[in-house]
Amino acid sequence: MRNMDDTYMDMYGCKHDDLLSMMNNYPNPMNFRNGHFMLAMSILSDAQEAMVHSDNETARQYINRAKFVMREWRLDND
Repeated sequence: MRNMDDTYMDMYGCKHDDLLSMMNNYPNPMNFRNGHFMLAMSILSDAQEAMVHSDNETARQYINRAKFVMREWRLDND
């Protein structure tokens, strides 16, 4: 049976705690206006860079990270 850390590693390339840390570490983009969007755009730029190097798996994980950030913003603002 797989645990959640394994699932997160497959989906995002990191653990859930790492995703939360990314969103909360200094400098904390969430403190800025539209911080979640700025962070998501930055992650999507990383995905584009991975695609340039034909690293589709890493690109997929970066896109999932960006979606995680946007989902967290939505949950925080509902």
